[in-house]
Amino acid sequence: MVTSCVSLLLLLVSASCTLVRLDKATAYCKGIDLREITIQVLHDHYLTSRLTVQRVTECYLNRIHALNPTLNAVISTNPNAYADAIELDLKMKRCKWGSLYGIPVLVKDNIAVDGMQTTAGTLFLRDIFPKKEAIVVQRLRKHGAIILGKTNLSELSGLLVSDAEDGFSFAGGQTKNPYNLTSDIFGSSSGSAAAVAANLAMGALGTDTLGSTISPSSTTALYGFKPSYHPTLNQEVVPLAKPLDTVGVISRTATDTAILAQAITSKPNIGRQHINLKRIRIAVLEDHFMNPYVKSHLKLIKKSLIRMKRIGVKIVNSTSFYIQPTYMYSVLRAAICEFGPQIQKYLKTGTSRLSSANPKIKNLKSIIHWYKNHQGSKNYTLEFLNPAFNCSSSQTFSLLKLKQEMQHNLTEFFTRNRYDAILVPSHPRASAYVAANVAGYPIINLPIGFIKDGSAVGVALYGPAESDSLLLNLARAFDSRAHSRRRPKFMN
Repeated sequence: MVTSCVSLLLLLVSASCTLVRLDKATAYCKGIDLREITIQVLHDHYLTSRLTVQRVTECYLNRIHALNPTLNAVISTNPNAYADAIELDLKMKRCKWGSLYGIPVLVKDNIAVDGMQTTAGTLFLRDIFPKKEAIVVQRLRKHGAIILGKTNLSELSGLLVSDAEDGFSFAGGQTKNPYNLTSDIFGSSSGSAAAVAANLAMGALGTDTLGSTISPSSTTALYGFKPSYHPTLNQEVVPLAKPLDTVGVISRTATDTAILAQAITSKPNIGRQHINLKRIRIAVLEDHFMNPYVKSHLKLIKKSLIRMKRIGVKIVNSTSFYIQPTYMYSVLRAAICEFGPQIQKYLKTGTSRLSSANPKIKNLKSIIHWYKNHQGSKNYTLEFLNPAFNCSSSQTFSLLKLKQEMQHNLTEFFTRNRYDAILVPSHPRASAYVAANVAGYPIINLPIGFIKDGSAVGVALYGPAESDSLLLNLARAFDSRAHSRRRPKFMN
């Protein structure tokens, strides 16, 4: 037992040292350090011809090839990335470029990208290709982004429960948290967060049903943003629960997150409008900060509230917006029940298959059968998939009703108390922002610092319907004061 523990410790130390060495070795691109670089700074280098899109793309792919074997953040790289970069360099000469010109971005591997597999972390979807590219990816390309590849995730966006941590998939392995290699990164957009935190890309797309973009952003010191729900934000995405599924964005600064959000939502002005911060009232839901998972974060949270006050907003202590446990059970059950009919429709109408694809993968029943016959090296249960197969038709249609109920209650809470936003801990196990997930309202994670073991800590802001611009503006004002992020050291 002692020998095995020592061996594991030595392995972890070796992995940490290797990552630190490779991080430094691949940091520079024509003498410019790409780590923590912002969109504005990279654009300045393009304008002065110090860098080309082709060279930057090559440098980021080199970082992925060097660091990813340990981090397991990326499932596959885009075979067309170099060709796309060459085309963008030609556009630069013709002065045709958008807000994301030459910006390297990764996409969660449940979102369709032309010419690439969309596995959702599974092995059985490897040779099944989406027929169309996701609208959000098309919008990134329209604004000039370079799609570097696809990121790892909790398999089937967390529907497969295994003895591994969040961020495990059979297609990509166990995603590691760059700040603490032994700490849970949470999910399901684990690879997107790990990749951006480790500077394998400047931004990434995640997806969010009940916290899957905000959770891993909070553990990796990133600005993760889930926009207001809109049906276009989940098209050509492997479904979990369509009435809640939303593509979100993850980046290292609030400004870059806003630029990415503007692109995928086709709302060029969100996060740009001037707001009078002195008129903003933010409710701090005190009950959530008593959660035992948040206890070690309280000192950092208090400092973040002081910074909030310094940007001019009014902080109001409030009793929590209470959600009955039975209601949340109903939401989870209804969301699971959405999966069966939606995955069958996706497989039937939204995909094309290579000859090597498994012809038996057609519906939820065949997926469950596949898992029962491919246990592999990880022990897992079908805790969520089995109930999804046994749903009644009445349960399948109840999620929209539950969503409307939450929208009504939250809107009434905001209006009655004249709150513009709500601030809660973003620790994934605190489940403090799930009300906004269910309602389809926007949420953003604000990184606020680090605890002793090197793990990142965040708080989440959420607002009423269509308050995306307000939240992004608040995040930018907070970021200008806080400067709470630092590069990961790949600690154990």
